[in-house]
Amino acid sequence: MTQLTDAYIAGVAEQAAREAGAIIRQSFLDAARGAALGIEEKHGYSDIVTAVDKQSEQLIWRVIRDGVPDSRILGEESGWQGDGEVVWYVDPIDGTSNFASGLPFFCVSIAAYTADGRPVAGVVYDPMQDEMFSTHSGQVLLNGKPAIAAIRATSDRNAELLTNLPREGSRPSAAELERFADLVQNFRAVRRLGSAALQLAYVAIGRAAINYDQDCHPWDIAAGLQLVAASGGQVLCWSRGDNLRLVDPLRELEHIGKIVVTTAGYDVANSSVLNG
Repeated sequence: MTQLTDAYIAGVAEQAAREAGAIIRQSFLDAARGAALGIEEKHGYSDIVTAVDKQSEQLIWRVIRDGVPDSRILGEESGWQGDGEVVWYVDPIDGTSNFASGLPFFCVSIAAYTADGRPVAGVVYDPMQDEMFSTHSGQVLLNGKPAIAAIRATSDRNAELLTNLPREGSRPSAAELERFADLVQNFRAVRRLGSAALQLAYVAIGRAAINYDQDCHPWDIAAGLQLVAASGGQVLCWSRGDNLRLVDPLRELEHIGKIVVTTAGYDVANSSVLNG
């Protein structure tokens, strides 16, 4: 019987991400030549799903169940499936709008936790760049090699902020626009890249110093938060609704409403993301 070590579970996650990524990459290339992606609206024009999202999620489920039968899986497209001691959070394509629009910035995000909430493994795979960001046992790897986060900025004035705010689909309120204006004023640059998971992976290895987001789903952030935490970065989260600071956010994924993550040493206490 296979021993379910963290490294083994991480290997299953990487295999699932790579196999799904191969389908996603080929579909992206086919779409550039005119192939249909089977796009449907889920909750309005700004929230879409493609046939490839669904196909990718099904493939990931099969790989996980074959490798770790004792699994309970939450997929973005199909909800909870199965029952077991290993709990998985799966986003088959994080950044579907980018994918459907022909913008090559999206990823597969897969994370595993124990039933009592201990982080086990997380992977974020960019199929267009063939970059596998992974973590287990306290280490962060990029394409299988140890990754040490570059420290490029320690304060807002010399940092690029990654965010996906304000959200699409409705007109931002005056308060939301004012908040965004504060960020634009205080940071060297503000980037809305469209994939929460890939943005977190970028912070984990130091391609960006800080990421700020709100109202993400567990499958968006379950792997990326593991990556940042394992890299030695700062992970600050507040609860959905009452906006209370969470003491151990990786064990409270479904309660997270706001996230601020940074590379190590960032002066987040004086950042405008907290004080704006």
